[in-house]
Amino acid sequence: MRILVNALPFVGVLTGIQRYARCLYRETEKLSDVSVGYFNGISCHPSMPEQRDAQVWAKKTERLWQIPPTVFTELRILHWLALEQRLNMLAHSKRFDLYHETTSFPAAVKRLPVVHTIYDLSLLKHREKHPRERVMLFDFFFKRRLPYATHILAISEFMRQEILEDLRLPADRVTAVPLAPEAVFHQRPAEQIAQVLARAGWPSEYLLFVGTLEPRKNLPLLLQALARSKTRVPLILAGWQGWGGPDWGSELKRLNLQERVVCTGYVDEETLACLYSGAAAVVYPSWYEGFGLPVLEAMACGCPVICSNTSSLPEVAGDAAIFVGPEDAEGLAHALDTVLDDSALRQSLAQRGLMRAAEFSWENTASRTLEVFANVLESWTARKVFPKGRLP
Repeated sequence: MRILVNALPFVGVLTGIQRYARCLYRETEKLSDVSVGYFNGISCHPSMPEQRDAQVWAKKTERLWQIPPTVFTELRILHWLALEQRLNMLAHSKRFDLYHETTSFPAAVKRLPVVHTIYDLSLLKHREKHPRERVMLFDFFFKRRLPYATHILAISEFMRQEILEDLRLPADRVTAVPLAPEAVFHQRPAEQIAQVLARAGWPSEYLLFVGTLEPRKNLPLLLQALARSKTRVPLILAGWQGWGGPDWGSELKRLNLQERVVCTGYVDEETLACLYSGAAAVVYPSWYEGFGLPVLEAMACGCPVICSNTSSLPEVAGDAAIFVGPEDAEGLAHALDTVLDDSALRQSLAQRGLMRAAEFSWENTASRTLEVFANVLESWTARKVFPKGRLP
């Protein structure tokens, strides 16, 4: 099978989408009967693109956000239309059997079956939690381009059901294939954890949040719970600043928690694995997730997890987490105190989490994804009619 994949998401900060793309194709490349072409928006290459320096990428992205939203959106529309022209030239070359779209909407590719991964529907359901230019670009393209998707991959069964209900697609055109914690996320020895914390000047005892500091992650509620809890254990926020500073930043000052909250910014994987391994608990009160990789990453490192009881999180965490409503600051404060005060509970959650995380693997994700690709390609070839292979 010769796969053409949109490699634009491969090079940014290693958050959920980037990790999905890189982990999936790292496993796919191990298979002898599969070849992959990585399209970078201009040309196609046989090897996975190098990930850019996270700090450089973040600064460049933040500078681009200074452009007025309407102008920025117009430039991105023109860029995407040019990208589609180049993609169709590749599709016409007959070098590939199938195109995998990894961005927010599929490209208008006409001579190959298109499999599009949808990570969540937050740009439809939680528009206020995204930058304006991102919403504008999505609005311009999503409905226009969705008919080009021969098949949709969802990253959880929760997402599959949302896609079927909200986009009104046929059930046989949407398949759920779950993600997994990367192999780098496993328990680290206490000595290594202590060295990492001491070198960075971070506290030795802490609660941990991991993710982009954006509105959807519900940080104001986490801060309110921290202020209401009995504990004085500090909170470490590990993740790229993103576009979500004002709401939680003002709440941080209002609650006078500046001395109890540490922002690390983006950290490398080894440091993150140590943070997971040393945390008293990972707290993930997100409003809405298509999957929620930090939950499984924490579990794979033997860390107790407290998370929201909404969207995909109960499906992902199973019976290995404490669940709290995303509007319940008092309930979250109680959960924090309960976990911190009960060492037996922490041990139980850690053990259940290790077992839960072991149920997921990128090898399985890649195998199931390629099975979907093969079925799509078989159906496409049987039809032998290109434009009518699109979704209605």
